[in-house]
Amino acid sequence: MVRRLERFLIAESETITGAALLIGASSLLSRFLGVLRERLLVSRFGVGDELDAYFASFQAPNFIFNLLILGTLSVALIPVFVDYYEKNRIQAWRVAGAIANAAALLVGALSLLLFVFAPQLTPFIAPGFTGEKLALAVTLTRIMAFSPLLFALSSVFGSVLNARRQFLATALAPVVYNLSIIAGIVLGARLWGIYAVAGGVLGGALLHVTLQYFAARAAGFRWIRGLELAQAGVRETWRLFFPRVWGIDISQISLLTGSIIGSTFTVGSVALFNLATNIQAVPVGVLGIPFAIAAFPSLAAASARGERQVFLDTFSRTARQIVFFLLPLAAMTVVLRAHVIRLVIGTQNLSWDDTRLAAAALALFAASFFLQGLTPLLSRAFYALKNTLTPVLVSGAAVLTFVVLSYAFLEFLRRDGQAVDSLVTLLRLRGVPDIRLLSLPLAFSAASLTQVLALAAVLRLKYGRLDGRRIAISILKTGTAALGALIITRLGLLLASFFAGDKTFLGLLFQTIVAAAFGGIGFLAAALALRSEEAEIFISSLRRKLVVAARPLGFADATDMR
Repeated sequence: MVRRLERFLIAESETITGAALLIGASSLLSRFLGVLRERLLVSRFGVGDELDAYFASFQAPNFIFNLLILGTLSVALIPVFVDYYEKNRIQAWRVAGAIANAAALLVGALSLLLFVFAPQLTPFIAPGFTGEKLALAVTLTRIMAFSPLLFALSSVFGSVLNARRQFLATALAPVVYNLSIIAGIVLGARLWGIYAVAGGVLGGALLHVTLQYFAARAAGFRWIRGLELAQAGVRETWRLFFPRVWGIDISQISLLTGSIIGSTFTVGSVALFNLATNIQAVPVGVLGIPFAIAAFPSLAAASARGERQVFLDTFSRTARQIVFFLLPLAAMTVVLRAHVIRLVIGTQNLSWDDTRLAAAALALFAASFFLQGLTPLLSRAFYALKNTLTPVLVSGAAVLTFVVLSYAFLEFLRRDGQAVDSLVTLLRLRGVPDIRLLSLPLAFSAASLTQVLALAAVLRLKYGRLDGRRIAISILKTGTAALGALIITRLGLLLASFFAGDKTFLGLLFQTIVAAAFGGIGFLAAALALRSEEAEIFISSLRRKLVVAARPLGFADATDMR
């Protein structure tokens, strides 16, 4: 039974599309659970001091994780592991074991320091917190302080699994993580309040690493003694790792900046910004990042073998697929922003002003959906070429741009003027007393554009032609079709309102589904009319899957009826 489960967990994905679908499906489930988690949090605690403290306490552990682990350790280890695995599998596993030991030592020490010095660190993260609210944030930070250690080990195990195209355990790990937090809310919050939720975070991290450890062990991973710093593969991994440490991404720094700035706003601002950020991350996490993750091993392998055309074809195809899915979704999100916010966190504890402010933030985030999807792909293209310095420099510049623009937009929104008045009218924020929170999503989208343009320009300069004309034509066609989807989604929403109101959850859900269906069908029709290559491939792939699904039911296509 155990061996069957292990074989199931380490089954290989044969194609990028298949791997992306697996990662996307599990990501969709995980994101759905994340949405449920946010709704339960707002329903139980409201948008106030407790949730402010909870989200602020995430920032220090998350910063350690984002700085040292997320998109850092994996992109350094995978190319080296792939290279060694093709030549000497025993040495490849020794490299992985040595990196696991070093990661545990480094991140474990930082987690211990965070636990000890949480009272001194928290006022810098949330300068607007005082008294009991600050003390609560310190305690919650200490509860979650060792989660980065668990995620560090999990990242090593997940990296070797991804390198071997064994994505299932990696895909399921975030699911069990969210289930643990939900269990903390549902089963423990009544007795232990917000502390139970923090305990669920730590328990989820433990489940996250346990699942991937057993899968990695089944694939061949074994613990070794020592750090083996003299081993060439280990040195190469650290050579790629340390420059990448300074390449923390905009999306990773935005929540920290939001905590610092938002803590000085009205009560609930930190929670509201975190909730809006987590909601906007769903489409990117489901339809953008999985493609980049799935493409990375193929990019790394093509680079290792010197197959330039395979590398370019993989990059171009993945970029066009990301844009094809995320641009229309952004258009529909702009139309349905209030519906989405109300469906996800619209409980009796969320005021109408907070709902409108969160919806406006979501619309501004939506402008950068496809940019957020392209950024990890562009970065991984550099990593596959064993170039970690360029993404670090570009990312650092983008983060600096984000921070500067956050304060610039903050000053802009503080002033009364025609531009601010037009923005308020466009986003339907008349009567909302404080809209300064919008400075963050405005800066985020602007900095995301800067980052993508800079990465693409440098990659083109260093690597040569990137199939840019084909990608540009695809973006133009997809963008035109997405504009049509925006209009059709609005018409679908008006039509749905004749059959159901928006005063109940079911009414909102009905309106959202109908409008989204109109928008999706309208987008596909427009894309096909424009002869979009991605639309034609999507329809062809969908048709094949429907035929395969129909055959067990006794149906067959015309070619089989002979």
